[in-house]
Amino acid sequence: MSLRKRIQILLGILMGIPLILLLWESYRAGRETFLKQLKLESLQIAKLEEEGIDLTFEPPRLIAEGMARGLSIGESLRGDEIRELLRRSLHENPRLYGAGVFLDPGLTPLGRFAPYAFRRKGLESELSIPYEYLRWDWYRLPVEAGRGLWSKPYFDEGGGGTLMVTFSAPIRREGRIVGVATVDLDLDGLVSRLRKIHPGGGGSIYLASREGHVIAHPELKALEDLGKGERVGKLVELINARGDSMTEMKDPVSGRNSWIVETPVDSLSEARGGGAWSLVVSWPLDVRLAPLGGFARRILTLYLFLGGAALLVLNRSFDKIISRPLRRLADQARRYARGDFARPPSGEEEAPELRELAQALEVLGETLEKGTLLAKEAREAK
Repeated sequence: MSLRKRIQILLGILMGIPLILLLWESYRAGRETFLKQLKLESLQIAKLEEEGIDLTFEPPRLIAEGMARGLSIGESLRGDEIRELLRRSLHENPRLYGAGVFLDPGLTPLGRFAPYAFRRKGLESELSIPYEYLRWDWYRLPVEAGRGLWSKPYFDEGGGGTLMVTFSAPIRREGRIVGVATVDLDLDGLVSRLRKIHPGGGGSIYLASREGHVIAHPELKALEDLGKGERVGKLVELINARGDSMTEMKDPVSGRNSWIVETPVDSLSEARGGGAWSLVVSWPLDVRLAPLGGFARRILTLYLFLGGAALLVLNRSFDKIISRPLRRLADQARRYARGDFARPPSGEEEAPELRELAQALEVLGETLEKGTLLAKEAREAK
């Protein structure tokens, strides 16, 4: 391999490695900066939506607890007053789907008393619940816990035909729980709103519980039970952790590598009778980092162009500074070998080492020329 090619390879390595390292560092720094911005944006979105969800769930809880408190401190339980309370609560709170009072038949003079006021297709109606309600979770669990609780989301097949959730607050009379006051909340509006939000163009926002229930994910039906298996993955760990959490992981629904931000919903916390629900913002990284990939390709193209241009300039400089003078000296040596002792013009602009080599070659030429003349004179003398 010629000296020129060896030096070209060496130059390529010496220039290529720094360029590759510079490219990688630029991409790494850009990705880190981009992820920091992504963290900030996603946390802001999560907080904003979490506040909106609190405004959805907190007022119904306060209404139910207010009704239960009023019925607990009154002189007596009167059916007409309870029905009027339900009608007024429903009328003054348009977001409620329904409100009811359900008493234990054996603990009050009203016996089996279960009035329910509800709104359907914009009209307010009333009825008395005909089924045995004491065994239902929305009645039994708050009575057993002795405090207000949110039910799990459920489809009200026989009533509103919609996804609903119920908050039940115990009614206490003379130191014992005699029934519950409830409010029902229609979740269709919440689900529709969350499904329409796509952060970053390809992300999703949904509600998730530690039991593996998911609400409002755009790729699932309105209410989905993922269980606690592999599909939920690390998400349950994030929900069980205190405070806001964020990490890079596979989305438990889409399976895509995503940036996940989880923030607890205060109005659905255990302290407020909820089941520790969290709002999840999921941003697929392949979508969010696509601009960074385009930037990296442009930088790579620029680096290749600059590196190629630098190699071309260095190659030409090498050819001018080293290759051409060495070829000239080689030609001069071949002429000396043929007996041509003409002196080529000296390269004053050449490197000192090459000028020194040229001078040594000229001395050699002079010596050979003298030796040739002496040999010629000797032959002529004979």
